[in-house]
Amino acid sequence: MAHALVFVLSPEGTLPGDGATWDELRAAQRLGIGSGIALRMFRVAAPTDQCLDDLVASGQANVSGADPFEPLRSDPCLDVPSSPCPDGAPPRRLICDALVPHLEPRSLWLGAYELSGPELEGRSGHPADRVGIESIRCLDQFSLRDADNETCWFYPTENGDYLCWENQRSLELSPGYPADPCVQQGKIPYERSDLRLLWSLMADDQALTCVGLTYQRRRIEWPVAATDPEPFATWTSFRVDSMADDNYLETSSITVFPS
Repeated sequence: MAHALVFVLSPEGTLPGDGATWDELRAAQRLGIGSGIALRMFRVAAPTDQCLDDLVASGQANVSGADPFEPLRSDPCLDVPSSPCPDGAPPRRLICDALVPHLEPRSLWLGAYELSGPELEGRSGHPADRVGIESIRCLDQFSLRDADNETCWFYPTENGDYLCWENQRSLELSPGYPADPCVQQGKIPYERSDLRLLWSLMADDQALTCVGLTYQRRRIEWPVAATDPEPFATWTSFRVDSMADDNYLETSSITVFPS
């Protein structure tokens, strides 16, 4: 018998209990998070690169969020973008490609559920696709305000110049699950104290923003079931200088629309 742990974020009073169906978990999750922001950041190899105004004017920095510079290599460093590539080539410019859901801990509850059933051969991805679900057990329900908190660094801390692309969008997320291994034999030894709510400064915000959750120090994945991006995006150029009074300095910000 295979077992998997999944999480649902939903308003108070809307989380299913024991014996729920997978469709009921998905429906509850749809009530919890409805929007987010797609975020990409690129390292700028100053002083040879064009400024943001030039990149927008030439159409290189556009609404798609594609790398506005010449690609340095095909792809070998995408998984570890801050590390040097083989053969001494420079690191990738892309250092962040994330979708950050708009999480509001004051209004959301978290439900933890154990899926049980036979493990399906040759399946990967979401545990609901890897387990032939025969039963769903509710392990915990609590207000997200009561979760243990932890800070993390979201924006780069290495000195240098950067470009950031942001696109707001509506979201429909599937129930979340801890990154691999996410399916196991034997019952799930769940502990609420293993959950952490992650907070980080976003750009020059004065207050921390909730950017996600972890369980047993593993990132909780929230697969995107549907998304509808806004037809515009914002490019921002900024500098990180650890010796300055303000480590983050925004130098330019331009909103772009489809051509």
